[in-house]
Amino acid sequence: MENLMGGYQKDVKSVPIGSIVREVQNVVQSHGVGSLVALTRAYANWGRADMAAYRREMLENGVEPVQVFSFNQDVKNAADIELVVDALEVATDSPWVDVFVIVSGDGGYIPLIRRLHVLGKYTMVVTTSHFASGRVSKLLRSAADHFHTIQLDDGAVAESSVTAETSRIPTITEYKQSIDAFLKKDPTLTVNGRVQGAGLGTLLRKRWPDGDYKNFGHRTLGSFVEEHCGKQMFRPNTTNLAPATGELASIR
Repeated sequence: MENLMGGYQKDVKSVPIGSIVREVQNVVQSHGVGSLVALTRAYANWGRADMAAYRREMLENGVEPVQVFSFNQDVKNAADIELVVDALEVATDSPWVDVFVIVSGDGGYIPLIRRLHVLGKYTMVVTTSHFASGRVSKLLRSAADHFHTIQLDDGAVAESSVTAETSRIPTITEYKQSIDAFLKKDPTLTVNGRVQGAGLGTLLRKRWPDGDYKNFGHRTLGSFVEEHCGKQMFRPNTTNLAPATGELASIR
């Protein structure tokens, strides 16, 4: 939270905590790696006056605020250390917790992710599309089992042409063109050439809130993408090591 406050220039009203929490839950569930949330924590010096607006929103969205004290005024590093200690404690004391999601782009969490892997845990790194959220460490992205960018309704999203057209359902050509545009604009939507359905689905729902792949006879977004866009989908529970070749294999 200290990182988030700095990135948004202390403009707490611009940080949609509820949207971030819900998106993280949706991503975990859509990847089939978890369903129930054991705990959600946010680390900061909650005694600061400018953090007051956060506290209520944290509680409303089921987030436990963890008070961080710093003896050398470097609250950011103190929060990082608290998070690492708590994560390892949960990993060892609560072995039934299988998935850990870190909302940060800080490369300092790489040792934590590696240790969680040793303990047999699945890790996700999540960040936002907001221009002020800062760069994400490439090593952190590669270290995690999955990386996801939450698309927010801010300047960055506007640049991606995510504009809602609430009055109509898109044609199949428009829907396909939107997918192609998003994939071209945002490289984080693909892994080894395969499309990540969660991130793409979020963008499409914002672009076309009144229509989706079901309007064109498809049960899933993945089937639409593979049939009409010639792309393969990224599926965490299957082998995705080899880069996509553009050809789909049919196994019967």
